[in-house]
Parts: sequence; structure tokens; C-alpha cells
Amino acid sequence: MVIADIIMVRQFSTKINRRSLSSLSMLCATLTLLVDLAYSSVTCGPGIKSIGGTVPSGDIVLEYGSGVPLEITCILQSDTIIVQNLFRDRTDSSNKTKLPSHRIMFYKNAEIVPKQYVTIVNATAAQLRIPNPPVGRNTYYCTVLLDYERRQNDSYVNSDGDHSSTTLSSGPSTLPPVQPAPTSSDTNGSHQPGSQLGVCLNTVYVGYKPEIIRNFTCISNNWVSLKCNWTTSENPIRTTYKLLFRLPGRAGGRIFINCPTDSDIKENSCYWDFKTTPMYRQPYEFYDFRLNGQNALGNVSTFINFHHYANIIPASPINITVIDKTESSVMLKWSVGTMTDFPRELIHKIEYKSQWDSNPEYWQSINISDTCSAPILSNKTNTFLYDMNCQERDNDFYYFNVTDLKYPFTHYDFRIYVRSSLARGEDKWSPPGSITLKTKPSIPRRPPRTDIGSFESITSRIDQTKRDVFIYWQKIDDSEKCGDSFEYRAYYTSNTTQNETTIHYSNEIYDNYAKFQGLNTSVGYNFTVYSSNNEGLSTEYSTIYVPSESEILEKPIFLTKMIFDQQGVFELSWKNNGTTKSFTSDELNYYTVFWCENVKGLPYQCNGYVNWTHVPGSEFRYNVTILNYNAKNHYQFAISANSRRLLSNESNPQNNFNSSGMVWESCTIQNNITARKVENVWVNVIGSTFIGLKWNIDCTDRIGLVGEYQIFYCAVVSITSNICNGSMLSKTMSREAAQKEGGFTLLTNLKPYTTYIVSIAISTNYGKGIHSDPLLVTTLGLGGGWYFKQEYPKIIQQIMKHSLYF
Repeated sequence: MVIADIIMVRQFSTKINRRSLSSLSMLCATLTLLVDLAYSSVTCGPGIKSIGGTVPSGDIVLEYGSGVPLEITCILQSDTIIVQNLFRDRTDSSNKTKLPSHRIMFYKNAEIVPKQYVTIVNATAAQLRIPNPPVGRNTYYCTVLLDYERRQNDSYVNSDGDHSSTTLSSGPSTLPPVQPAPTSSDTNGSHQPGSQLGVCLNTVYVGYKPEIIRNFTCISNNWVSLKCNWTTSENPIRTTYKLLFRLPGRAGGRIFINCPTDSDIKENSCYWDFKTTPMYRQPYEFYDFRLNGQNALGNVSTFINFHHYANIIPASPINITVIDKTESSVMLKWSVGTMTDFPRELIHKIEYKSQWDSNPEYWQSINISDTCSAPILSNKTNTFLYDMNCQERDNDFYYFNVTDLKYPFTHYDFRIYVRSSLARGEDKWSPPGSITLKTKPSIPRRPPRTDIGSFESITSRIDQTKRDVFIYWQKIDDSEKCGDSFEYRAYYTSNTTQNETTIHYSNEIYDNYAKFQGLNTSVGYNFTVYSSNNEGLSTEYSTIYVPSESEILEKPIFLTKMIFDQQGVFELSWKNNGTTKSFTSDELNYYTVFWCENVKGLPYQCNGYVNWTHVPGSEFRYNVTILNYNAKNHYQFAISANSRRLLSNESNPQNNFNSSGMVWESCTIQNNITARKVENVWVNVIGSTFIGLKWNIDCTDRIGLVGEYQIFYCAVVSITSNICNGSMLSKTMSREAAQKEGGFTLLTNLKPYTTYIVSIAISTNYGKGIHSDPLLVTTLGLGGGWYFKQEYPKIIQQIMKHSLYF
């Protein structure tokens, strides 16, 4: 009634004729009276005692972007004591006239609303008008300022009745939140200076009409229940959705059926099974859903034609068993429970991996159909071809033979999935059913690898006609052993006078080598190596021919291993034996560099994994980088010299190859040669004018790292001092000369009965090394003769060569 009265008054006011200006004052007074009378009955709400109210009252709902402004009129009841007092107190501290409506203030939540959004309607009413209110839920309320004692409130209301300039925003206002103020129910008209009195409030919802749902999904769990879900957009206006469905056909095509519970309204989901009312309709392939959305702004309906059978996720396959297996195949049997009676075809997927697969996350996969197609007659072979990716089934079980498994005697993990053939996407597979099994054993896949030079022949020191022979091979991987009681077997054969063949097995056998004792040095032997387990010997075998000692190639010498700072990087160097025979033009000569990982270093025999590479015969240095290097282990190296005839000898194949056999490293050095010093320097001869020095030739000399030796010496101040009495003298000796002399040099032209300090340093291409520990040596007096620590004919010859006199 109040709103209607306001509209009537406004319509009436628009009919004023411009020529009736003489009666304008009377008309305005009449309108003011009518408005006051119309608003005089406005309250804040049932049961709420207040000095006024708002129009409209209660919650306000607006559609965002519709162009409809937010309008709230705050009205004071003129018949209350407080408002009547405000009529009497019409002036502020500046004697400016104020109506009660000038004292009305609007707040949005805890923030004051700027003046440009507020209009004075009459003496007891003011209107808030926001043209484009933002999306959200906010509380707007109005208060009345009871006096003008607070200066900060004076800034809001000025003398002409307008509100001061302030910007409406979501940030903090220049005014603090309104303090609690008394209402008409708890005041008798008196008040504290600067206080405000709450009049009324509205909760304002600015949002949207219900939207069509585009993310509606339903999933059937194992064809025994169905659950539908959807999500809605954020909307400050409370919006509910109700789900209904109908079934195709005459019986259910006209009736929409509700969700069994109100979960559609509360949780945006709906669930059916065989116990709900209505119950889950299992036999129907399609459903027609209608999703009705509703809020204060309107209604909307979303229609979905749901393909039921394409959205079923079966349970895991069950009762998985192995009914047959070989070393490379497994016949599996399983059932699918409730899905056994599913009226459409099922697709199955089998995944498997073995214990030897390097990537534990990778599974081999086979997709198989529900039924086998009829065999096809091949025109080329006149035989029937079968679809190997189909499966057999009976009333309760499915069967499939997984073939081409790579590893015998191996644990395999199998996973079986199932889904509807109508489903699309990888998200419709069932959880997997699992089984672990072991394939049957077989003979080993292959023998161990060998090389032409993977042997070592050691002649007996006692009987030069006998020798021990070591045969080396590369261990096969555990995945290739294929059975229990795996071992290697190595032997050679000989023929008796009765033309009978005798097998001679090794005297000792280990993981990567076999030892044959007491073999004849004048006989060449052809050794055979098999892999073996409980199932038998490997089909193939490896052979190594060891020539007689007279035919065997000369061994490389001085194999030296240099260890680099980078872990797993080694440099090998070697030399040819000076007596090595020259190769003919029809022979290919090369080296084999071997390395073996072992827990202990030399002289312990390496029983680890042996690897090798071939190096051209023109090379005498080779770098090896060990993959998967283990710093805790030792790496032993060996080398063999090999030759192969380019023109094969068919009558005697052994004559096509020859080798020296393996020579193990005899020297190990670090690559930082400049950080090394000569060890074990001593004096072995002393005279009045000379000193003979001796030292051990380090194995680094073998590979040419040492350029020369420098001997430093000088007379010292006293026998207890290392300070030179004069300049330091030096003598340089080449590496070749040092090797020839066996690590000996003679310092001559010295003073009798004088103490000298002596040291030796290595000079290399990388710089000078560290000096050896200094020696203090005192020459003999004149006529003192020679003093030898040991007898050295070469030393005597050098002394005589220098024509020294004593």
C-alpha cells in the first residue's frame, strides 16, 4: 500500500501544468503532506521496534547487468518521540536549519555510502540509489544522526542538506563503522552527544538467473548403481537444481521421476541403486534427464540424453587364475561378476611386466575384444588365420593366452581391466584385477661371450713343457639363465689312439673364468664354453683357441693404468715387445683391451663382469670410461695382441686367428704426476770428489710421462743446516739414460770432506714434480778411497770413465 501511494503521488505530480505556477506552493505543501502520511505507517519489520523502516523492506534481489538500480528509501516515523525532538531541534552548531531526513545516513556493511548516491525525499525520508550495484551479497542499513556535535559527521551533512563528497568503494571509509545506537525501544528521547540511531537494514543480493548446466556427468558403478553429479557457477542468489528423469518407451516416456532424496537440491548430486525409491533402472541403455534450476530471478531447464551403457565403470575382474603356462606364454582365466550378463560387448585389457624390466613404471599392454571372430582362410597358405587378440569365454569365465613373453623362469605381474565396448576415453576402465606368476624354465638363452684373446697362458717355472691356461668370458645376465642350478661349463676334447673322443673339464670354474692345469706347451687347444641349468645346456656355445707356446703371439709389455680425477675414467698405455714378429699384408692386427670390476684389486683374481673393446694395432694408448662406476670397487685391466687372416682357411679355421692372450696391468699411477716425488733415493758410493746416487725407477717411466730427472745439490753451511753455502748446482738426466743406468747417477767435481745437500725431482710435460726428501752427504777426505754400500760393476765403470784420482 505504501509503495502504491508513492507511485500515485509521483504520477499526480507529473500532471502539473506549467501555467499553474501560482498554485505551486500550495501543491508542494499538499504533496509533502501526502508523502508524510504515506510513510507514517512504514516499519522495519514484524516484531522490530524502530523509529522507522525502509522501502522496500526485507531482502532485495537484483539481476546483475539488468539495468535495474538498487533503490532503498529510509523513512522516519514522525509520531515517535525521537523524530519529534529532531523536528524541534532544527539547527546545528552553525545555526543551519536541518530536517530529520538530513540526519539520515546509509551504510554498506561497515562503510559509509558516499553522498552522490543519497537523495532527500521529504522531511522524514531519504533515498539510496545505486545505478549498477556490484555482484555479491551485502547488507545496507540506514541510521539517523541524533545531533551535530561530532565534527566528522558534520563533514557528511552540510548546510544545504546535501551530503559531502565521498567515493563509494570496497575500501575503508573515512568514517569509522557505526557504533551501536539505541532504538526507540530503549530510549525516552534523550541521547548522548554525537550518537547515531539505527533505523533499519536490508540484505541485498545481486546475482544471476539460473544457468543451463553443461558439466553434468553420470557414472554407473559396476552396473549396480548410478550417481549423477554437476557443478554450478558462483551466484550470490540462492539457486537450487532439481533432477528428474524419464525412461524411453511408452511406459516411461511421459512421466518424469524425482531423485530418491533431496541430495540434488543440497549437494548437486543424485544416487540410485536397487534399494532406493525409485530404484536403479539397470536394463535401460538410455535415460532422459531434466535438470530444473530455480531462484528468485527465474527458472531454467537443462535436458540431457544420457547414454547409460557408455558410462559404466565395471568392478575389478575376479577369480583370476593360471590354467596353463610355458616358458613364454600364460593362459589366464577370470570372471567379471555382475558384468557377466551385460547385454553389450566388453573390452578387456591385459598389462604385464617382468622382474627384469628396467623401467618399473612401464607395462606391456594388450587390448582384447569380448568374442573371437571367425577364422579367415588364407589364399596364400591355404590355412586358417585366427585373431590372436580375441578371447574365449563360457557362461562364467573369460580365457586368454598371453604369448611371446620374453623371459623364461621369471616372475611376471599381470593386471586385467574391463570396460564397456560403448565407452569412450581411458577413464572408463575398471580398477585392475592382479595376479603374479612365474613362467616355466628353459635351457639358457645363450652361452657367455668370449673374445679371441680372452685367455691367459702361464708356463710352469718347474716344468717348461707344462702350462696353466685361464679361459675368461663375459657373464650372461640373470634374465638369461632361465632356470635353477645355473652354471658355466668349460672343457676341451682330445682323441685317443682308438679314435675315441675324451672330454676334459676344467680343474676350477668360477663366474667368469675357468682354469685348466698342466696342459702341454707344444699343443694348441680349442676350448668350449656352455651355459647350463637343470633343463640342459645352451643350444649355442663359445669357443676360444689357445695356440701352442711356439705359435702364440708376443705379449704387449708395460701395461700401465692411469687413474684420472674423474670417477670412472682411466687411461691405458702399453708397448710392443721388441721381438714381436712382423705381420703380413693379409693379416689384420689389433689389440683387445679388457676390464673387470672386482671387490678386491690385484693380485686377486677378478671374478666380476668382464668387458672389452678392440683397439687398432697402431695405437698404444686408450681411454676407457666405465659406465655405472662404483668407487668402492676395483677395476682391473688387461690387454691382448691379436691377428686375423683376411683370407680364411676353411680346412683349419683355428689358423685364421691368433692371439697373445691376456696380460694384466703391472703398474697403476695417478694422473697428477706433478704432485709425485721420487721415492727411495740413497747413496751407494762416496769418494773425495764424487757421490753416487741411486733411486727406484717409477712405473710412470714406462709410458713416457717422465721427460727427465733433475738432480739438485750444493754444499751446506754446516752439517746441521740445509742452507746452501753458495749457489745451487743441478744435473739433468734424461729418462732413457736413467732407465739405461738403472736409476743411477754420479755427481763429480765435488770438494773433499764437504757436506752436500742432494735431492731429485721429476720433470714432465705438465711441469716439475716435488723434490725428493733431501739427503745430507759428506764426501771423504783426500786419499780416503772409495766407499761402497753395494757392488755395482756399472758404477765402477763410470768412476773409471771419469778418471777420478784419489
